[in-house]
Amino acid sequence: MQEKGHAPTRALFRAVIHCLCDMDNPENQFLKLLQMQLSHHEPSCQIYNFFIDGAGHAMKPELAREVFEMMGRSGIVPNLSSDILMLQSYLKSGRISDALNFLNDVGKRRAIGRKIYDTMVVGLCKANKPDIALYFLREMRYNQVVPSLECYEVLVQLLCWNKKYDTVVHLIGDMEKVGRHVSSFIGNVLLLHSMKTKELYEAWVRSRDMHDETSFGLMLGQLIHAFSCRTSVNQHIGDLEEEIEQCFPLDIYTYNMLLRLLSISEVDLARDYFYRIHQKGYETNRWSYDILVHGLFKHNRTAEAKIWLEEMFRKGFDPTKRTQLFL
Repeated sequence: MQEKGHAPTRALFRAVIHCLCDMDNPENQFLKLLQMQLSHHEPSCQIYNFFIDGAGHAMKPELAREVFEMMGRSGIVPNLSSDILMLQSYLKSGRISDALNFLNDVGKRRAIGRKIYDTMVVGLCKANKPDIALYFLREMRYNQVVPSLECYEVLVQLLCWNKKYDTVVHLIGDMEKVGRHVSSFIGNVLLLHSMKTKELYEAWVRSRDMHDETSFGLMLGQLIHAFSCRTSVNQHIGDLEEEIEQCFPLDIYTYNMLLRLLSISEVDLARDYFYRIHQKGYETNRWSYDILVHGLFKHNRTAEAKIWLEEMFRKGFDPTKRTQLFL
């Protein structure tokens, strides 16, 4: 491929390295490929970075570090991407202490900016380390670095799953302070957890009692209240859509939650709403069908539920485990 003048992509390097790491003597196979690349091309950060990245994705952080050290010995100064890839390699493998030690070394060579902070926050969240991730987000804010939207998204999601709702509410307020808008992803996570428990709304009320609430916070709080109470939306689904739209853009996941809200008490309206989602130009997915089928079964509309279930199968979707309990 390379002899014919085609340059392999990073994704291709990842795939090849992943295969090599599944073979016997993976370290030897990996280093042979690296030496072959270095013998055919002028050594550069890009080549070394491809191998650091590939080793990281193959869950071989020790190989990634070996490549990183080889780069320095060859006289090539690691660039920002090298540092980020090395951090990701440790974080993906759950080597948190190694990641923190490496970050300390990076801080001696360059200023820690938003990209490195973002890497730490996102990687720590994926490693299920919310407390350490929060520490770095707060350090970012202290150093007047604005966190990326992804930082807030992964933190809000993880904190919600860990039921740390007071911290979630604080983070939403922090987003507003730095000028970050609530994304569809964050909005959907908040509404999902509001349907699961009233604890998120209770945290919102506690925050409101301690701090002056902004107009946006008031609107979002009202939405969370509506979903936590599973309020009757029979004739007011359009109004609820408009209220959501004032807080964040609706997507198919938002419509699925509205569908679920309807299916709890008004399954006929839920069925009509299913068609309405199509009319709005959205493609209903596995969850859309599952919500409707589950609602029909729960309301003892077994014959109708089975008709929709057949349609679900024709679309290539399987029911969730909770819906399979009715079968």
